[in-house]
Amino acid sequence: MESKELASFLEGYAQILQQMFGFADSMALKCVVKLRIADIIHSHNGPITLHQIASGIDSPSPDILYLSRIMRSLGRKKIFSEHCPSDGGETLYGLTHASRWLLHDDELSLAPLVLMQNHPWASGTLALP
Repeated sequence: MESKELASFLEGYAQILQQMFGFADSMALKCVVKLRIADIIHSHNGPITLHQIASGIDSPSPDILYLSRIMRSLGRKKIFSEHCPSDGGETLYGLTHASRWLLHDDELSLAPLVLMQNHPWASGTLALP
């Protein structure tokens, strides 16, 4: 297979996978909204570590591993900013223009829309008889 043909072949493969797993992005957004992560970061007035985010979540023991995956995923999609210190310290997560739309108390918040769009009746996942 030629280089151009292989590149096109792999691009098609990536497009199909992106469509197959596109729901994961909206579910990650739903988690962030329900856990009020944008609000937690906003309350610190700047980027914070994953452990600081976890300590702000209203849960006795948030699962850091899953939280880390969600934040990395949304960081790569530029929903949150990721700051990796040069000294090898913990990654800091901050708000972006996109994540500011997820602040609950903001007049123009999209948080309710994210929750509505990911509700079982909106996504057609209700059990059928």
